[in-house]
Order: sequence, then C-alpha cells, then structure tokens
Amino acid sequence: MAASTCNISDLNFAFMIVQAFYGFVTDSLGLLSDSIHMFFDCLALGVGLFAAVASKWPPSQRFPYGFGKIESLSGFGNGVFLILISIEIMIEATERLAEGRETKRLMELFVVSSLGLAVNLVGMACFGHHHHGHDHGDHDHGHDHGHDHGHSHGHSHSHSHDSHSHDSHSHSGSCDHGHKKQPSILHDDNSHSHSHGGHSHDNENMRGIFLHVLADTMGSAAVIVSTVLIHFVGWSGWDPLASCLIAILIFLSSIPLVKSSAKKLLLTVPDDTEYNLRNTLAGVSDLRGVQAYTVPKFWLGDKNQTVLGVMHVVATRGSDLEDVLTRTRAFLLSKGVDVVVQVEKDGDGSCWCGGAGNSSRSNTNSRFS
Repeated sequence: MAASTCNISDLNFAFMIVQAFYGFVTDSLGLLSDSIHMFFDCLALGVGLFAAVASKWPPSQRFPYGFGKIESLSGFGNGVFLILISIEIMIEATERLAEGRETKRLMELFVVSSLGLAVNLVGMACFGHHHHGHDHGDHDHGHDHGHDHGHSHGHSHSHSHDSHSHDSHSHSGSCDHGHKKQPSILHDDNSHSHSHGGHSHDNENMRGIFLHVLADTMGSAAVIVSTVLIHFVGWSGWDPLASCLIAILIFLSSIPLVKSSAKKLLLTVPDDTEYNLRNTLAGVSDLRGVQAYTVPKFWLGDKNQTVLGVMHVVATRGSDLEDVLTRTRAFLLSKGVDVVVQVEKDGDGSCWCGGAGNSSRSNTNSRFS
C-alpha cells in the first residue's frame, strides 16, 4: 500500500500543477477548485500514509495504549478539510454566478479535465480496493479476535496490616493482558436479537483518503460535463453550477466520516456494545464474594475488536480478595472484556471512589467512555 500511495501522490501533485495553470488560463472555477482539492489530496495521502504506519507502532511508556487512534484522527482531519473546501467552493461558485464571468479556451479545458478524470480513476481503482477490501458483508462469520493485548504486567498489590487486630486497608489490582483468544462482547450471540450488518474492519483513515479521491473524480467529471454544456448552450454559468453541485456532494459525504471518527476519538461505546456490557456487569454482581462494583469505565480497543476498561469491585466482609479478583477477571475475560480490576473490602472508605465506604452507592456509576 505504501508504494501505491506514494505513486498516486506523485501523480496527483504533478497533475495538480497542470490543472492549476489551465484553470487560471481558461478562468474555469471547476478546474481551479479541482486543482486546489487535488493539492489537499496530496496532503491527505501523506497524512494517511503516516497514520497507517504510525498505527502499527508498539505501545510505549509515554503512549501505553499505542497509536491505534491515529487513523481515526487522520480521518477526522480529512473530513474537516473536505467540509471547509466544499464551503469555499460554494461561496466562490455563488460569486461567479453573480458576476457572469465567461469561461475561455473550452477545448483545452476539456482535454485537461479529461486527463484529470483519468488520473483520478487510477486513484479510485487503487484506494477503492483498500477501502472496500476490509469489509465483510452481512454474513454471519464467527471468528472472535479478542486477543488480550499482549503484555502481561500483573500488578497485584495488597497491603494488610497484620500487626493490627483488623485489616485496615487491603486491595488487589490486576491487569493480566495475556495473549490468548477470548470471546468478544462485540459479537455476543446470546445477549440480544439486534441485527448487526456485517463485521467491518474499515477505518476512517482509508475512508477519508477514498472520499478525497472520489470527490476529485466527481469534480473532473463535472468540469467535463459543464464544458460540453457551455460549448453547445453558450452559457458560462454551467461551470460554477457544476462546481456548486460537487461541493454539496463533498459536504454531505464528509459529515458521516467526521461523526464516526469523532465518536472513536471520544471513546464512545456503541449502543449494542453498551447493552452487552450492562448485562455483563449484572453478572459481576452475582459472583460469589462480590458485594458491588463502582466506577466502571469502558472503551473500544484498536480496530474495535476488544473492549477495554477499568472498574472497582467491593468484596463482601470476610471474603478472600485474591479469590474475588480471580473470579471477577475470569468472568469478564469469558465475556470478551479486558479490564483492570481493583478489589477492596466492604467498609473500607479509604479508596478515592468511595464505593467500599458506602456500598449503597455502588452499581450506579456505570460509565461507558
């Protein structure tokens, strides 16, 4: 993919210069806007290539969750750029219509826009394959990708003051991210009857690049059509009208991209996943030794294939904290949820969440980031 992206970017940049020159010479808004958009295509391709590479970088001490969200960030940026470009084109088209400026040198305009269409079709063929190639249709395929995020750092800290007649403070935390297969809460067949239309591995980064190239292709086609209409009808207003139509299409196609990428950046949990999580949390409350749970927070991992999170569990008085921790972790992993669990004793109010100190408030702070 990297080589094809670089080749398409070089081709786009070279032809952008040609389009900008002839757009200025022929005074065609369609060709000028197409060249400007092609310039942003080159930027989008560069940013998209960087995002695709960076998303594969391993987690570090500074970025413990890795760089998976950088593709969503790239898609969000591309979507915002597309919206701004479409608004600028519509404003310019309105001004051109009001002025009634004449489009010149129609034959050269037709040839250049036709070549531009050919260049964009090459880009469509390339990125259309990458954009749609990760989309599994509406069939039910049951492979669960729930790998448990590869590094194992099991911090189990418990401090019990044995010199006293009572345990004044005792909690256990666990983050056992072993590399093993697990069911996924994202595809829980028994939880409810909602219909999920396929398992999509598509990402906003490739979608943003594809929309850029698609918008360029539509722009070139619009310039060709408007040039033919100007030649036969004799009215130059077809050029800004075609540009305005394409700008509206770009705007409408960019809104879903911005919304979906923004939701991922904000760590929003989809409704169906939240439904399954609530059922899973209800099961946690039924585990032996569990009095309640507090402050559960969940988000989707990279590629939306794993649910990650943190939560506090309040253990009943007299129960073994390590046993409660093990049971809770095993239950959550069986449901495809990879969670850092903090266990504390009922009545111990020293934790910041305040759950053990007032267990009546527990189970009410369900948050899905």
